[in-house]
Amino acid sequence: MIQVKLRTSRYQATVCRAYRSKRLPMGLAHTFFALGLTAAAAGCTASADEVRPRADQLFFPTGAAISPDERFLFVTNANSDLKFDSGTVNVVDLDAVDRIANDWVANGATAPDCNPDPDRRETLNCLQESQFILADSTARIGNFSTDIAVQDTGNGTARLIIPTRGDPSISWLDWDGTSLNCNNGNDQGIPLCDEDHRLSAVHNDPDLGTLPDEPFDAFADKDGQFAVVTHLTTGAVTLIDSPIGRPAVIADVTTGLFAADPLTGVRGATGVAGRPSANGTILYVGSRSEDRVQTLTVGRPVNEAPPFLVPGNYFFLDLVGGNAGDSSDTRTMVFSQSGERMYLINRRPPSLQVYDTSIGPTGFPLNTGIAATDICRQASTLAVMDAGDGERAYITCFQDGQVYVVDPRGFGTVEDIVLVGRGPYSVVGSVAHKKIYVTNFLEDTIAVIDVSPTSPRKNRVVLRIGEVRPL
Repeated sequence: MIQVKLRTSRYQATVCRAYRSKRLPMGLAHTFFALGLTAAAAGCTASADEVRPRADQLFFPTGAAISPDERFLFVTNANSDLKFDSGTVNVVDLDAVDRIANDWVANGATAPDCNPDPDRRETLNCLQESQFILADSTARIGNFSTDIAVQDTGNGTARLIIPTRGDPSISWLDWDGTSLNCNNGNDQGIPLCDEDHRLSAVHNDPDLGTLPDEPFDAFADKDGQFAVVTHLTTGAVTLIDSPIGRPAVIADVTTGLFAADPLTGVRGATGVAGRPSANGTILYVGSRSEDRVQTLTVGRPVNEAPPFLVPGNYFFLDLVGGNAGDSSDTRTMVFSQSGERMYLINRRPPSLQVYDTSIGPTGFPLNTGIAATDICRQASTLAVMDAGDGERAYITCFQDGQVYVVDPRGFGTVEDIVLVGRGPYSVVGSVAHKKIYVTNFLEDTIAVIDVSPTSPRKNRVVLRIGEVRPL
């Protein structure tokens, strides 16, 4: 596969009016996102106001994450057709979502600018995102953002770590409970994250090394005060030192963890998750080019020198696949709340796999496969949540516009398949609200799934936020 990258400025692309007046075809927009390309229209200019995104708009939503107090949903907009000068991070008020969704489910009541879906009468479509998005809290970041990792900094505050493939860079934003802060100046309108909040070099010194291409998945650790980002096409893993109350900085980049795919020659580190242990968090990193999971820990010298990544043991994904697939394209990994189960989605073969990660007699996790279930092709992300009737795994199926609901007990079974919209990408859940939230990348919406065990519309989309972009 030939990959072409047209370089732009770090945050902004000069885009012609003619170009901005129309959307890219769906297939091309998906290609832009999948390859992490940036583009610029040549020979024309536009005013700042013309290319500035709205503070209350969804446009190619990708990453999603719940605030530590479960009051808010953070959503990144990738700006994948480069209609605007930047991507954004929105803050969605989940209490506002509940007020409309719960009244709709219980009483059939509709809110202003909300109407029943003509094809699926269980769903209420709310075209105006503004009634859910806290516009004054929106911040601007680079293009082609992929994920959000949330570091709980206590007392209702948090730090967001956001990989951005267009630059490449990693943005960090502090949430104070009411707004996102990533600009030390007085930026007019929607604040744009400044250079101090955009990480692209080790210790902010390009001579020490730059951030590898294609930052992809992210994990943030509260107790260790660090975050980790994987890289989709290089197989590298980046460590971010993120002490509470102090700036985040790239502390280390580890390469060579995975071998190249024998057919494509591409290396790739994909999903990353952390398992708490008595000796600190154990990081698990999956690959798109190998059928194994590599573990790492974070080393901290006694002289307060910068932390660094320490590769540890690894284990093979031999639960399913065999010679036919070898489970060699891992996408996302999530741990249960106790840390004693690890859920993993794989594309070759398409499967949800469950591993026993309880601590064994040697003091290390067992990392033994215990269950597997066939799922859709082109699965993207995974959330695991217990809404009151046992843990369920929720898997986004980008190609099919679906979310698979899997009961992992026993050998694992597909409990339901939910139609959510075009290009579902990120999926996250809130126990407090008993809902699952899905970003629909190809239609600029968020689908809200009711997962309450007592709801008459369990495992159905009860609310769709945003106006569906035409095909």
